[in-house]
Amino acid sequence: MEIDKNRITNEGKLNNLKQSGFTTTHIKRASILERILKFFRMHVINTYLSKTVGVAFGMSLLIITFIMLMGSMVKIFELIFKKFSIMAIVHILAFIFPEVICYSLPFSMAAATLLVFSRLSADGEITAMKATGISIFRIAAPCITLSVVIAVIALYAYSNILPKAHFAQRNLISSYEIDDISGMIETGTWIPIGRYNLFVGKRDDKMYKDIHIIENKDDGSSRQIFTARSTVRTIRNENKLLFEMHDVVSEERSTQHTNSYIRTKAGRVDMYISLDTLMKKKSKIVVKKEADFTTSELKQKIDKNISEIVSIARKHKTNPKHLYSQLRTAKTLWNKLQNKKAWKKVLKIRKRKNKKAWVDNVANQKLHKDYENALISIDGKHGKTTKLFREWYKTWMPVNQINNYLEANSRMKTQVNYRYSYALASIAFAIIGIPLGIRAHRSEKTIGFLICLALIAIHYALVISITAFNDSYAFRPDLLVWVPDLLFILIGSALLWRLHRNS
Repeated sequence: MEIDKNRITNEGKLNNLKQSGFTTTHIKRASILERILKFFRMHVINTYLSKTVGVAFGMSLLIITFIMLMGSMVKIFELIFKKFSIMAIVHILAFIFPEVICYSLPFSMAAATLLVFSRLSADGEITAMKATGISIFRIAAPCITLSVVIAVIALYAYSNILPKAHFAQRNLISSYEIDDISGMIETGTWIPIGRYNLFVGKRDDKMYKDIHIIENKDDGSSRQIFTARSTVRTIRNENKLLFEMHDVVSEERSTQHTNSYIRTKAGRVDMYISLDTLMKKKSKIVVKKEADFTTSELKQKIDKNISEIVSIARKHKTNPKHLYSQLRTAKTLWNKLQNKKAWKKVLKIRKRKNKKAWVDNVANQKLHKDYENALISIDGKHGKTTKLFREWYKTWMPVNQINNYLEANSRMKTQVNYRYSYALASIAFAIIGIPLGIRAHRSEKTIGFLICLALIAIHYALVISITAFNDSYAFRPDLLVWVPDLLFILIGSALLWRLHRNS
C-alpha cells in the first residue's frame, strides 16, 4: 500500500508539471539535478559529522592516553627506586605507550560519541537534520563507520602489536633488574630453587604470606616448612635470599620411619637459600605467558593441546568425551570430600585450605601419602571418608593432564576472545553512545562525561569479572567476554530504533 501511494503521488506530480508546460526532458533533467543536490547535501552532512566525531575522538584519545600513562608512572617510579638506568626507563616507556594507546581506543570512542551527539542535540542540529527528512540511522552512519575503522585498527594492534610490546617490556625489565631479585618469586605457583620447592600464597609489597617450602635433603629425608608471613631480602655479596619468617612450623620426615615426623614450632626463623639456580634461570629469556603470544600463536597452541588430548585418549583406548566425563566425576568426588568431617579435621591439623590441599595431593605423591595417613588415623583404614579420598585420587590422576590442557585452552581462548571483544568495543560504545548523547541534551558536557564514565566502568567491570574465571572452562569464559559488547549493541540498537520511530 505504501508503494502504491508513492507511485500515485509521483504520477500526480508528473501530470501537474506537464500541465504547467514542462516537457518530459525537462522533468528528467530536474529529477537528475535533484538527486545530485541531495547527494551533495548528504555528503556535506557526512563530512561534517565525520570531522566533528574524528576531532573529538583525537582529543579524547590524547587526554585518556595521558591519564592512563600517569597510572603507569607508578611502575616507572618503582623502577627508579630499583636503580634502573635512564635509558632502560625510556625503553620501557616506549613499550608501555602502544599498550596504553590500545586500551584508550574504545574509551576514546565512547567519550567522542557522547560529547559530540549531546552537543549536536543541545544546539538543535539533530532536530534540524531530522526536519529535512534525514533519518536517525543516516545521522548515526558516519560515527558508526568511524568506529568500525577504529575497531579494525585495534583488532590488528591487540592481536599482534600489543602482545609483542608486552613481552618485550617484561624481557627488558628482567634484563635490567638489579636489586629486587626476590621480585622473581611469583605467587600461586611452585618455584624450584635448588633442592627447595617454594609456594607463596599472597604478596603484599615486600611481605609474603602463606609460604610452603619443601626441602629434599641429600640423605633422602625431607622437611616441610610452613610460615604465615615472611619478608625476603637479597644478600648480593653471597648471592643468597634471606627469608625472615614468622610463626614457623617445621615438619621433618625421619629417614628410618617414613611416616613419622619431628614437628617444631618457632616464632621467628631466618632461612638462607642460594640463588645460583635462580640466577641461571634469570639469564635466560623470560617465559612467555598467554598475554605475550600473538593471536595466531595462541590458536596454534590451542590446536596443539587438542591434539595432545586426543593422543592421551588413544593411549587409554577411549575417546576424549569419556575422559571429560571421568574428569567431571572426579570433581564431584572432591566436592563430596570437602563436606566430610574427617577431611575437615585433617585440613585443620595440617593448617591447609581445600585449594592448597588439592595442590599438595596432585603435585607431590609423598604429600598425598601424608594426607592419606592422617585421614586413616582419624577415619580408619576402611572408613567412608578414606575410601572416598582414595576413589577421588584414583579417578583424578589419570585425567589430571587432561584438566591442565583444558584449563590452558580456556585461558588462551579467553585471551583471544578478550582481544576481539575489546577491539570491537569501539563499535558497541558508538552504537549505545549516540542515542544516550542525543537524550542527554541538557548540560551536555557534564551529563555526557558522567555517562561516558558510567559506560566505561560497567564495561570494564564486566570484562574483568569474567576474565577472572578464565581457568573455569565449564563456565565458557571465552564466550562470556562477549556479553558486555553484545549488551551495549542490543541496548543501543533498541534506543536508536525508538528515536527513529519517534522522529
